[in-house]
Amino acid sequence: MSKESFKEFIKKRPELAQAVFNNKTTFQKLYETYDMYGEDSNVFDELLASKNEVKDTGSSFKEITNLFRNIDLDTVQRSVNGLQKAIGLISEIVPKNNNEFSPNYDERPINKYYED
Repeated sequence: MSKESFKEFIKKRPELAQAVFNNKTTFQKLYETYDMYGEDSNVFDELLASKNEVKDTGSSFKEITNLFRNIDLDTVQRSVNGLQKAIGLISEIVPKNNNEFSPNYDERPINKYYED
């Protein structure tokens, strides 16, 4: 089985590519399955059947809670502290009012030599 024939197989069955984009499988696993079992295998149908199962609200709530469990709060805190420091530095550099900024030089009169 060649890569080109696998690409054609995926083009015929875009739901397999969609399963990869939904993080249910990888192209590597699909290719290995395709290489071992061929195009007419029921393995791909089982993958698609599990994809088409209807999710209940409890499972989506579990996914959300798992997402929040995987967040590292120390990393978030360090990122927020870094942003606060950056904003503090920028606010020190940029003048707060336009009235505060005035040029520190006096205009000199234009002297005309040679009657130009």
